[in-house]
Amino acid sequence: MSSFKTCCRILLAHRLYIIIYLGVVMATAVAIGFGVSDAPADDAYEPTRASVAVIDRDGSALSAALARHVADGNDLVPLDDDRRALQDAVARDRVSYLLVIPAGWGDGLMAAAADGTDAPELLASTSYSSAAGALVAVEATSYAQGLYGFAATTGGGQDEVVAATDASWAGTVPARYAATETSAFPQSLRSVLEFATYPLFAGISVCIAVLMASLNARPVRSRVLASPQTGRSRGAALFGACLAMAAVAWALITTASFALFGVGSGALSPIQYVLLAAATLTFSLVCASFGFLFGQLGISENAANALGNVCGMAFSILGGAWMSVALLPDALKAVGRLTPALWYTEAIEGVASLGDLAPASQAPQLQAVLLDLGVCLAFAVAVLLVGLVLGRSRAEREI
Repeated sequence: MSSFKTCCRILLAHRLYIIIYLGVVMATAVAIGFGVSDAPADDAYEPTRASVAVIDRDGSALSAALARHVADGNDLVPLDDDRRALQDAVARDRVSYLLVIPAGWGDGLMAAAADGTDAPELLASTSYSSAAGALVAVEATSYAQGLYGFAATTGGGQDEVVAATDASWAGTVPARYAATETSAFPQSLRSVLEFATYPLFAGISVCIAVLMASLNARPVRSRVLASPQTGRSRGAALFGACLAMAAVAWALITTASFALFGVGSGALSPIQYVLLAAATLTFSLVCASFGFLFGQLGISENAANALGNVCGMAFSILGGAWMSVALLPDALKAVGRLTPALWYTEAIEGVASLGDLAPASQAPQLQAVLLDLGVCLAFAVAVLLVGLVLGRSRAEREI
């Protein structure tokens, strides 16, 4: 008990880390949560207008018709036909859909239709942040295929092909993206809990690593080894301090998240509250095991800060806290599967979807959530075992 109190006093002596990671950084997550709207969507259907840009380097009747079709019902953004301007518009997400019609495209399409060969390609780019651009791309491709089809069948000039294509499109219903709220689960609570991967990991792992760095200092370690206290007792005290740190961080973040974004929403059932708390607690245990591993490496306080921040940021990105996992490259998705943060995020997403399911169909989703939590807990156990092995090996080398 005396060793446990000593460990807790060392943690409190480094309370600045707790304030920074669990206070200041979590305040950023809370600010993000307040910036996410939980208001239900309006009952009236209002299609979303996509921001589009068209660079017509052809100047033919076909290219002009395609440019008009893309701009119809959308917001046309003027862009200079400059390589840097186009790259800047795509990188800054200024447009949902960018279409570049190359020179000779109209004549090339007419010739390809007459010969029965493939039409010349269009250069296009869609936004990574919305499905609106993808729908515009589908419509643009369909319209270009219509031009090709009428050019192959009518045998007339470009103006006749455009007139026939426009006439066929006059009776169609354009595809539009309507932003709707599909879940009663508070989006703000989901955002805060997912972003909490960073402050939880950095706060818990750094504090525990700093604690162990203090205990591993040679003067302190010499006095501890000279004491009559058994190694099992010292290990139990250290393990208890790690669990206490994880429990404090879990209680602070869970209480703040529920109090600010979960209570009073009326959208969460008791089982969802329990599962969300269990998910956050499981990830906190993972963070504690990583902190224990960092401490067993014998790294310094500055190195612990650097390692905790880098790993915490990487885990939060791979877990989908900063952007949807669906937007990540396939290689990063595969790497994310090897991190506990992704399984934690999937558990949060699974709990969020429970409220949208009928009671009879909640069992499979509940099993999936428990499986995610089980995998996350397995990470904690595996990292803890690696830390124990490294610690034993390091102790034998010192002897």
